[in-house]
Amino acid sequence: MAEEIKNKKSQTYFAKLNKCPMSARKMRPIANLVRGKSIEDALVILKTTPKKGARFLYKLLLHNIDNYKQKSKSGLRIEEAQLYIKTLMVNQGPALKRYRPAARGSAHPIRKESCHIYMELASRVEEMSANINNSEVESFNNTEV
Repeated sequence: MAEEIKNKKSQTYFAKLNKCPMSARKMRPIANLVRGKSIEDALVILKTTPKKGARFLYKLLLHNIDNYKQKSKSGLRIEEAQLYIKTLMVNQGPALKRYRPAARGSAHPIRKESCHIYMELASRVEEMSANINNSEVESFNNTEV
């Protein structure tokens, strides 16, 4: 079981950013801009978006591209592989709880929210070759002797 999980992780190109110092509610609209886009388009969108969360996603995408370079067994360059953002999830992370002094010696709570981001890349070329191989196997199995 552990070997299966290890093999599956070695075949996927993903990057995670845990405890990103920004709330998930503010990060999700930026993630929606680039979900499903090619990495070239996503890099341009994130570079030109004037939001704080775009910087975090931009750096995470660059890390993910480096992961592809290290893990890729196909030997394709990034431009030839036609990489795109397959999965992009933004989940709520832990909140730092602080207190601010208020009138009459009381205190008001402040929650500094954070989020977890998970990004997975996929190659259109590798998916097409996998689909072609699967269709050949299915056609071979469907032939009657």
